[in-house]
Amino acid sequence: MLKIALVDDNELDAKRLENAINMHLEEIDVKGTVDIFTRAVNFLEDKREVYDVIFLDIDMPFMSGMECAHKLREAGNKVPIIFETNYSSLAIDGYSVNALGFIVKPVKQIDVNDVLDKLLEKIKDEADDEKIIVKVKSGYQSIPLNEIKYIEVNIHDLYYHCKNGTYQSRGVLKEIEKQLPNDKFVNCSNCYLVNLDFVDSILKNDVKIGDDLLKISKNKKKSFIQAYLRHYN
Repeated sequence: MLKIALVDDNELDAKRLENAINMHLEEIDVKGTVDIFTRAVNFLEDKREVYDVIFLDIDMPFMSGMECAHKLREAGNKVPIIFETNYSSLAIDGYSVNALGFIVKPVKQIDVNDVLDKLLEKIKDEADDEKIIVKVKSGYQSIPLNEIKYIEVNIHDLYYHCKNGTYQSRGVLKEIEKQLPNDKFVNCSNCYLVNLDFVDSILKNDVKIGDDLLKISKNKKKSFIQAYLRHYN
């Protein structure tokens, strides 16, 4: 699920860009949501969502898109930024905030396609690079997060069930949970931490991951299903 913020004070421009984004996401079969903000100040004050990318109009009243971008970077926010501008010459300033790209208004579908493809490639590369280091009997094992299907705890033993096998380690599940993205790794019980990318289905009281059935505890069932639905909607 790609979460996109679009900050533009021009309603017509914002709608045109939103339509172009949705059209390309549908073409490449990627699910996404677009939230539109008409003021940069309102966007900065909104804390409800964490976005995968921000489309920022450079020329806005009260606070420009460039000012907004600098405030995000000063706060330590590394979210990819794509600028919209009426003048391509303004885009050069985007290097100071490490912008992913820019689109000249009026937006063209081909330009939107290009920046979205670039964004998705960046997300894929970063996901491939994310790893966790665990202590195993033979020493230390580096495990890519996108290969972990679920983590199981049995007393003080942790079992990392991965695409290419299972790794055993010692530890506390709650401590491992803190190291992983909580929008992707979710408890279905006190015994299992599940990577939602690998969930095939949720049955009455079980989570199905490949040939494995993991029990869902009563007190975790509602929150787990909500997290699962958010992940895919």
